[in-house]
Amino acid sequence: MNCIIPFTKEIKFKTNIAEILSISLEHEYTLNDDELLGNFIITGDYKSHEVSVNREAFEYVLPFSVNLTNPLEEDSLDFAIEDFTYDVVDNNTLKVNIEYSVKGEERKTTEEVFEEVSEEENNEANAILEERIENPILENEEVQDEERDIEIEEEKEEVKENITNEENVILDTLTTEDNSFVTYHIHIMKENDTIESICTKYNVSNSLLENYNDLKNINMGDKILIPEVDE
Repeated sequence: MNCIIPFTKEIKFKTNIAEILSISLEHEYTLNDDELLGNFIITGDYKSHEVSVNREAFEYVLPFSVNLTNPLEEDSLDFAIEDFTYDVVDNNTLKVNIEYSVKGEERKTTEEVFEEVSEEENNEANAILEERIENPILENEEVQDEERDIEIEEEKEEVKENITNEENVILDTLTTEDNSFVTYHIHIMKENDTIESICTKYNVSNSLLENYNDLKNINMGDKILIPEVDE
Protein backbone atom coordinates (compact mmCIF):
# COMPACT_ATOMS: atom_id res chain seq x y z
CA MET A 1 0.00 0.00 0.00
CA ASN A 2 1.38 3.37 -1.02
CA CYS A 3 -0.90 6.38 -1.53
CA ILE A 4 -1.22 10.13 -0.95
CA ILE A 5 -4.57 11.36 0.42
CA PRO A 6 -5.88 14.98 0.29
CA PHE A 7 -7.69 16.51 3.27
CA THR A 8 -9.46 19.91 3.28
CA LYS A 9 -11.39 21.55 6.10
CA GLU A 10 -12.85 25.01 6.74
CA ILE A 11 -12.74 26.18 10.38
CA LYS A 12 -15.02 29.03 11.36
CA PHE A 13 -13.79 31.40 14.08
CA LYS A 14 -16.17 33.35 16.34
CA THR A 15 -14.17 36.52 15.69
CA ASN A 16 -12.58 38.13 12.65
CA ILE A 17 -9.17 36.94 11.52
CA ALA A 18 -7.08 39.97 10.65
CA GLU A 19 -3.80 38.04 10.48
CA ILE A 20 -2.49 34.57 11.32
CA LEU A 21 0.63 35.19 13.40
CA SER A 22 1.69 31.56 13.81
CA ILE A 23 0.32 28.13 12.94
CA SER A 24 1.46 24.54 13.41
CA LEU A 25 0.18 21.10 12.48
CA GLU A 26 0.51 17.91 14.51
CA HIS A 27 -1.13 14.51 14.12
CA GLU A 28 -1.95 11.33 16.01
CA TYR A 29 -3.38 8.02 14.80
CA THR A 30 -4.22 4.42 15.67
CA LEU A 31 -4.24 1.44 13.29
CA ASN A 32 -7.01 -1.17 13.29
CA ASP A 33 -7.56 -4.15 11.01
CA ASP A 34 -10.06 -2.33 8.80
CA GLU A 35 -9.23 1.38 9.23
CA LEU A 36 -6.68 4.01 10.20
CA LEU A 37 -8.13 6.56 12.67
CA GLY A 38 -6.49 9.82 13.68
CA ASN A 39 -6.66 13.56 14.37
CA PHE A 40 -4.94 16.57 12.85
CA ILE A 41 -4.26 19.17 15.57
CA ILE A 42 -4.06 22.78 14.35
CA THR A 43 -2.68 25.36 16.81
CA GLY A 44 -1.43 28.92 16.56
CA ASP A 45 -2.00 32.62 17.25
CA TYR A 46 -3.86 35.34 15.37
CA LYS A 47 -4.98 38.98 15.55
CA SER A 48 -8.68 39.74 15.37
CA HIS A 49 -8.04 43.37 14.30
CA GLU A 50 -5.27 44.81 12.18
CA VAL A 51 -4.40 47.51 14.74
CA SER A 52 -4.61 45.15 17.71
CA VAL A 53 -1.45 44.24 19.62
CA ASN A 54 -3.08 41.29 21.38
CA ARG A 55 -2.41 37.73 20.25
CA GLU A 56 -5.26 35.25 20.55
CA ALA A 57 -4.50 31.54 20.71
CA PHE A 58 -6.49 28.89 18.88
CA GLU A 59 -6.50 25.11 18.73
CA TYR A 60 -8.72 22.83 16.62
CA VAL A 61 -8.87 19.03 16.38
CA LEU A 62 -9.81 17.64 12.95
CA PRO A 63 -10.58 13.89 12.82
CA PHE A 64 -9.73 11.78 9.78
CA SER A 65 -10.00 8.10 8.85
CA VAL A 66 -8.85 5.78 6.08
CA ASN A 67 -10.77 2.57 5.37
CA LEU A 68 -8.59 -0.49 4.71
CA THR A 69 -9.81 -3.61 2.96
CA ASN A 70 -6.72 -5.62 3.86
CA PRO A 71 -5.00 -5.22 7.27
CA LEU A 72 -1.52 -3.68 7.31
CA GLU A 73 1.53 -4.83 9.23
CA GLU A 74 1.74 -2.26 12.06
CA ASP A 75 5.56 -2.27 12.14
CA SER A 76 5.68 -1.38 8.44
CA LEU A 77 3.25 1.58 8.60
CA ASP A 78 4.73 4.90 7.46
CA PHE A 79 2.47 7.96 7.96
CA ALA A 80 3.77 11.35 6.81
CA ILE A 81 2.52 14.90 6.11
CA GLU A 82 3.48 15.68 2.51
CA ASP A 83 2.05 19.23 2.23
CA PHE A 84 0.23 21.75 4.46
CA THR A 85 -1.22 25.12 3.34
CA TYR A 86 -3.90 27.46 4.69
CA ASP A 87 -5.96 30.49 3.66
CA VAL A 88 -8.25 32.96 5.44
CA VAL A 89 -11.69 33.02 3.81
CA ASP A 90 -14.46 35.61 4.44
CA ASN A 91 -12.42 37.19 7.29
CA ASN A 92 -13.55 34.58 9.85
CA THR A 93 -12.81 31.19 8.28
CA LEU A 94 -9.50 29.34 8.24
CA LYS A 95 -9.27 26.87 5.34
CA VAL A 96 -6.58 24.21 5.74
CA ASN A 97 -5.30 21.91 2.99
CA ILE A 98 -3.34 18.83 4.03
CA GLU A 99 -1.83 16.06 1.94
CA TYR A 100 -0.68 12.98 3.85
CA SER A 101 0.78 9.67 2.74
CA VAL A 102 0.12 6.17 4.07
CA LYS A 103 2.56 3.39 3.26
CA GLY A 104 2.69 -0.15 4.60
CA GLU A 105 2.87 -3.84 3.84
CA GLU A 106 -0.31 -5.89 3.78
CA ARG A 107 -0.64 -8.95 5.99
CA LYS A 108 -0.54 -12.29 4.21
CA THR A 109 -3.94 -13.63 3.32
CA THR A 110 -5.20 -17.16 4.02
CA GLU A 111 -4.76 -18.02 0.35
CA GLU A 112 -1.08 -17.09 0.40
CA VAL A 113 -0.49 -19.22 3.51
CA PHE A 114 -2.23 -22.14 1.81
CA GLU A 115 0.03 -21.89 -1.23
CA GLU A 116 3.12 -22.10 0.97
CA VAL A 117 1.80 -25.14 2.88
CA SER A 118 0.69 -26.82 -0.34
CA GLU A 119 4.14 -26.49 -1.92
CA GLU A 120 5.81 -27.89 1.20
CA GLU A 121 3.49 -30.90 1.25
CA ASN A 122 4.06 -31.52 -2.47
CA ASN A 123 7.82 -31.50 -1.96
CA GLU A 124 7.46 -34.02 0.86
CA ALA A 125 5.28 -36.29 -1.29
CA ASN A 126 7.77 -36.09 -4.17
CA ALA A 127 10.64 -36.99 -1.84
CA ILE A 128 8.75 -40.07 -0.62
CA LEU A 129 8.05 -41.13 -4.20
CA GLU A 130 11.70 -40.81 -5.22
CA GLU A 131 12.78 -42.84 -2.19
CA ARG A 132 10.36 -45.61 -3.07
CA ILE A 133 11.73 -45.75 -6.63
CA GLU A 134 15.36 -45.87 -5.54
CA ASN A 135 14.85 -48.20 -2.56
CA PRO A 136 12.32 -51.04 -3.04
CA ILE A 137 10.63 -51.85 0.30
CA LEU A 138 8.56 -54.67 1.78
CA GLU A 139 4.85 -55.05 1.02
CA ASN A 140 3.70 -53.95 4.46
CA GLU A 141 5.83 -50.79 4.28
CA GLU A 142 4.32 -50.04 0.88
CA VAL A 143 0.86 -50.25 2.40
CA GLN A 144 1.89 -47.85 5.18
CA ASP A 145 3.25 -45.39 2.62
CA GLU A 146 0.04 -45.62 0.57
CA GLU A 147 -2.01 -44.92 3.70
CA ARG A 148 0.20 -41.96 4.46
CA ASP A 149 -0.26 -40.62 0.91
CA ILE A 150 -4.03 -40.93 1.33
CA GLU A 151 -3.88 -38.98 4.61
CA ILE A 152 -1.84 -36.21 2.94
CA GLU A 153 -4.33 -35.96 0.08
CA GLU A 154 -7.24 -35.82 2.54
CA GLU A 155 -5.52 -33.02 4.47
CA LYS A 156 -5.00 -31.09 1.20
CA GLU A 157 -8.67 -31.44 0.28
CA GLU A 158 -9.73 -30.27 3.75
CA VAL A 159 -7.53 -27.15 3.52
CA LYS A 160 -8.84 -26.39 0.01
CA GLU A 161 -12.44 -26.74 1.20
CA ASN A 162 -11.85 -24.36 4.11
CA ILE A 163 -10.38 -21.74 1.77
CA THR A 164 -13.24 -22.14 -0.73
CA ASN A 165 -15.75 -21.40 2.04
CA GLU A 166 -14.05 -18.13 3.03
CA GLU A 167 -15.15 -14.75 1.68
CA ASN A 168 -13.31 -13.31 -1.38
CA VAL A 169 -10.64 -10.75 -0.60
CA ILE A 170 -11.38 -7.46 -2.37
CA LEU A 171 -8.92 -4.76 -3.50
CA ASP A 172 -7.85 -1.88 -1.27
CA THR A 173 -10.15 1.10 -1.21
CA LEU A 174 -9.37 4.31 0.56
CA THR A 175 -11.91 6.86 1.65
CA THR A 176 -11.29 9.88 3.74
CA GLU A 177 -14.09 10.76 6.16
CA ASP A 178 -13.79 14.37 7.13
CA ASN A 179 -17.41 15.49 7.36
CA SER A 180 -17.45 15.95 11.14
CA PHE A 181 -15.08 17.46 13.68
CA VAL A 182 -15.09 18.94 17.14
CA THR A 183 -13.98 22.54 17.66
CA TYR A 184 -12.20 23.50 20.85
CA HIS A 185 -11.22 26.88 22.28
CA ILE A 186 -8.21 27.41 24.53
CA HIS A 187 -8.83 30.06 27.20
CA ILE A 188 -5.93 31.35 29.31
CA MET A 189 -7.05 32.30 32.83
CA LYS A 190 -6.60 35.99 33.64
CA GLU A 191 -6.62 37.74 36.99
CA ASN A 192 -10.34 38.62 37.06
CA ASP A 193 -11.61 35.44 35.34
CA THR A 194 -14.04 33.13 37.11
CA ILE A 195 -15.62 29.87 36.04
CA GLU A 196 -18.98 31.65 35.82
CA SER A 197 -17.61 34.42 33.59
CA ILE A 198 -16.00 31.86 31.28
CA CYS A 199 -19.27 29.90 31.04
CA THR A 200 -21.09 33.11 30.10
CA LYS A 201 -18.45 34.19 27.57
CA TYR A 202 -18.43 30.87 25.69
CA ASN A 203 -22.08 29.97 26.33
CA VAL A 204 -21.28 26.63 28.01
CA SER A 205 -22.37 25.02 31.26
CA ASN A 206 -20.24 24.43 34.32
CA SER A 207 -20.79 20.67 34.05
CA LEU A 208 -19.52 20.65 30.45
CA LEU A 209 -16.31 22.41 31.49
CA GLU A 210 -15.81 19.85 34.26
CA ASN A 211 -15.88 17.08 31.65
CA TYR A 212 -12.76 18.56 30.00
CA ASN A 213 -10.92 20.30 32.86
CA ASP A 214 -9.99 19.98 36.53
CA LEU A 215 -11.84 23.06 37.77
CA LYS A 216 -10.77 22.51 41.38
CA ASN A 217 -7.15 23.39 40.58
CA ILE A 218 -7.40 26.33 38.16
CA ASN A 219 -4.96 29.21 38.63
CA MET A 220 -4.14 32.39 36.73
CA GLY A 221 -2.25 31.56 33.54
CA ASP A 222 -3.68 28.02 33.28
CA LYS A 223 -5.31 26.92 30.03
CA ILE A 224 -8.92 25.74 29.89
CA LEU A 225 -10.16 23.53 27.06
CA ILE A 226 -13.65 24.62 25.93
CA PRO A 227 -15.64 22.62 23.34
CA GLU A 228 -17.76 24.69 21.00
CA VAL A 229 -21.49 24.10 21.53
CA ASP A 230 -23.76 24.14 18.47
CA GLU A 231 -26.78 26.38 19.03
